[in-house]
Amino acid sequence: MAYIIQFGLLVIAYLLGSIPWGVVFGKIKGIDIREHGSKNIGATNTGRVLGQRYAIYTYILDMVKGALIVFLFRFGIIPMKYCLLEEPLIYGFAAVLGHTFSVYLKFRGGKAVATGGGVIFGYCPWLLLAGLAVFFLATFISKYVSVGSLTSATFALVMTVILAILGSDPLIPELKITFTLPLVTAVIYVIIIIRHKSNIQRIIRKSESKVSWRLPRKRDK
Repeated sequence: MAYIIQFGLLVIAYLLGSIPWGVVFGKIKGIDIREHGSKNIGATNTGRVLGQRYAIYTYILDMVKGALIVFLFRFGIIPMKYCLLEEPLIYGFAAVLGHTFSVYLKFRGGKAVATGGGVIFGYCPWLLLAGLAVFFLATFISKYVSVGSLTSATFALVMTVILAILGSDPLIPELKITFTLPLVTAVIYVIIIIRHKSNIQRIIRKSESKVSWRLPRKRDK
């Protein structure tokens, strides 16, 4: 029975990861975001097409689908005997694969930044918060969301290696950290780099879209 639950949760993790929340919100608004802006299904393009609040909704839900099952195992809400190889990160990686190769989008998908961040959050919550700080700082300085994403992903990879060397979470010492964390993070990092190939090329050509920090002006009545 335990094996059935283990593999059943793995399928659920993939199917949850496959939910393209940006596309869902676009459909609700009568817009296919895959036909507008950068045509990506992630939070950034959702925000460009639908507005900032939908970018926030999409990021949170894309993050949650990567975090959910990892968090439930990591913090003992689901008994570890139901966890495949007793490694919660396997389920987070399944969610990332779902987001990147969504069964609902003919195995196409997004860039895995938010869902990958969710995996980190489910395993080590404070690390995602630190990564978000790095993301906003790098985005603010560079004016490129893609630079913020790549910088925060690099930061997360370096930090997971350090945490694995330490062997435990410094804020929650009873939570042990093995080298599975940087290994899974490294694979997710490679996916993020590959998915950002076109962004990197546009940054080199200086044709990448920049972030505007100015608030929109009120229209005249």
